[in-house]
Amino acid sequence: MKLQKQRSYEYEGKEHYKYAITIPKKAVEKLKWKAGEELEAHVGEDYLVIKKIRGVKTKGEKKMSYEEFRMIVERILRVEPEGLTWTEIKKKAGFYQKVPNNMWVRLMETDIGLVRDKRERRTIWRLKE
Repeated sequence: MKLQKQRSYEYEGKEHYKYAITIPKKAVEKLKWKAGEELEAHVGEDYLVIKKIRGVKTKGEKKMSYEEFRMIVERILRVEPEGLTWTEIKKKAGFYQKVPNNMWVRLMETDIGLVRDKRERRTIWRLKE
């Protein structure tokens, strides 16, 4: 395998790059990975581990409904009265998406009393008291 550097885009006169590694077909088949699946990276001092993100829906599987999403978020926040960031909620729930559906978040403000507070450059999700 070889690390490849690819020009990604230019912004305000500065070039930005991304890096790619081609994984051998036999390794992908052994791992039973499919194109388009979400992966995550764990970086050590001089190594990189790439893992498939568990709980990710693949093509053809039923997507999570708003009601399921709302119930999971509400259950997590009920036991965390001080609130959590989206990243913390996502990790506890096993969600894979980087950001939540904005329309669903707004619906939860009325449905379950979701409040999002800005604290020290972080947004904390909590339920109204």
